[in-house]
Amino acid sequence: MRHNPAVADRRRYGDESWRLARAGDAAALHRASALLAGGPEGPDYEARRARAFALAVEGDVDAAVAELDEGSTKEWPFPQALAADTARIRFLAKDYEQALVSLRRAVHGAERLDPQVAELVEAVAARAPQLRMQALRVALGGGTTWQRLRNAAAVAAARS
Repeated sequence: MRHNPAVADRRRYGDESWRLARAGDAAALHRASALLAGGPEGPDYEARRARAFALAVEGDVDAAVAELDEGSTKEWPFPQALAADTARIRFLAKDYEQALVSLRRAVHGAERLDPQVAELVEAVAARAPQLRMQALRVALGGGTTWQRLRNAAAVAAARS
C-alpha cells in the first residue's frame, strides 16, 4: 500500500471539514475549499469535499454529490470513503434513509471500521428513530467482532 497524502493530512489535522459541516458553517467551508484548492494542479478531493459539504449545508444536495464525484480519482478516495462522504452529505440534508444506503456501502465487509463512520450510523439512528433497525443492520455490516457489537449497542441506545 502506498502513501496517500490526503489520508495522512486528514489524520494529522482531524476532519475539520466535517466539523464545520456539522456546525452548519457554509462560509468557512467555502473558504477552506478555496485554501485547499490553492495548489498548482487545481482542486483536489479534499477541496472538493469541503465545497460539497458547503453546498449540502446550503441545501443543494445534487450539486454536493456531483462535486464529490468530480473530485474522485482512481487513487482517492477509496470507494468506502466516497460512500461515507456521500452519506455525510445525505445526513446534512436530513435524508437519513439515503444516508444509511451510502453507509451500508461504506461499512460492508470492512475488516476494521472507521470510528467516524460508526458515529455517523449512530447519529442517523438518533435523528431518525424509525430507521433504527436499518441502522443496526448497517452497524453489524463491518468491522471487527468487537466493533460490530459496540456499534450495534451504540445505535440501539442512540438518542438525539
